[in-house]
Amino acid sequence: MHKRIIIFLAGIWVFGFAPHTLSAGESAFKEALKLDRQGFIAESIPEWDRFLKTGPEKNLAIFAQIKITLAYSRTANFGEALKSAKALAIAYPDHYDVQFSLGNILSATHQYDGAVRAYSKAAAMRPGEGLAYVGQGLSLFGDLKPEEAIQVLRKVRKLFKEQKNIGWYQNVRIMIGQIKGFAPYPPNFSDLWLANNLKKVRDTYESAVFKVFEKQLNL
Repeated sequence: MHKRIIIFLAGIWVFGFAPHTLSAGESAFKEALKLDRQGFIAESIPEWDRFLKTGPEKNLAIFAQIKITLAYSRTANFGEALKSAKALAIAYPDHYDVQFSLGNILSATHQYDGAVRAYSKAAAMRPGEGLAYVGQGLSLFGDLKPEEAIQVLRKVRKLFKEQKNIGWYQNVRIMIGQIKGFAPYPPNFSDLWLANNLKKVRDTYESAVFKVFEKQLNL
């Protein structure tokens, strides 16, 4: 009798109370996120890929693919970063973070006409968020359209003022003045200035805007 009770209790432990075994997708996601947060950026890429092959739901798939794009970009593999961002934009063209991510990598690789389109789409999706307009305006300047760039930047300067976002209001006000000041000089005179300001857009996106998307996933 006692032996039967022991066997019964053992069965309850095995089938009812055994520790949860992570699925392949959960395991890959946890490992990728751990590596990313520890600063092992290049090492996280295969784990993100492994996770995506398990067919995750939409928002997690978008998050992982953007993480891959960022990882390639941070490790200076811009060809793969661009390939990743473009593939994601084909799959999810109406997602704000997808278009912003595409705009970031296109502007980083000096493909300003495409960056303008991507940032414009992102801005249209969330007209109350000004950072995409800044990316759009700077990319217009990179595409040798300073007048159009100033128009967009004036628009977002007004938006930042209404939102009392003093930091970016001042940044944009200075940008407008500097773009006007570049007029007498050859286009390449402003290359370093443009690269630094676009990097500021990318850094702000990663540290603030993308973090909002990440928090919504409750990781």
